[in-house]
Amino acid sequence: MTCPRPADQQHTPPSTVEPRVALGILVAVIALIAFCVTGFAAPGFLLRKSAGISLPAPSSSPATTSTPMSSPSRTTAGRTTRPRVTVTVRPAPKPPAEGVQVVMNFLAKIAGSDRAGAVAAACEARKRFMDDKIDSLLPLGSRVEVTRAGGTAKFVLADVTGVVKGRSARGTVIADRTADGGFCITTFSIREAR
Repeated sequence: MTCPRPADQQHTPPSTVEPRVALGILVAVIALIAFCVTGFAAPGFLLRKSAGISLPAPSSSPATTSTPMSSPSRTTAGRTTRPRVTVTVRPAPKPPAEGVQVVMNFLAKIAGSDRAGAVAAACEARKRFMDDKIDSLLPLGSRVEVTRAGGTAKFVLADVTGVVKGRSARGTVIADRTADGGFCITTFSIREAR
């Protein structure tokens, strides 16, 4: 048997939001929109302009210090100035003297027509190609000298000029550091000077 229920419990009306709560939510949404518009768009007080970094034009003389100099931003007659940053240029590191000496010894072996000595100066993986390369690019008896050398602790890149096959020539010779700490000739490229 079922119990009869009172009439007001049988048909419960759906719940609705109270007008005060709805008005509070609407006011909060309007306030949030107004804050975003004024903060980002109109006055833009949330968008502060950052002081960007402007780099000066490079100078012709390299600087030896590496401390950046800057001054604070300030406004002068309605114009904002940005901090100045000094860019420093460090001179290229000197190539290892022993690497340059290996290149000079290699060129001396070529000039002295010592094929075995020139091939011996090559790196192990390059020795089998060195005979053909010497014959085609830098034949025995060629007089070539190092004019400038650069590189790092791991390699030397030497610019060379001289006389090859009776003509002025220039090119590069590269020596790499070996596992035991010495240097060997990796490759070279010689062409007629123009």
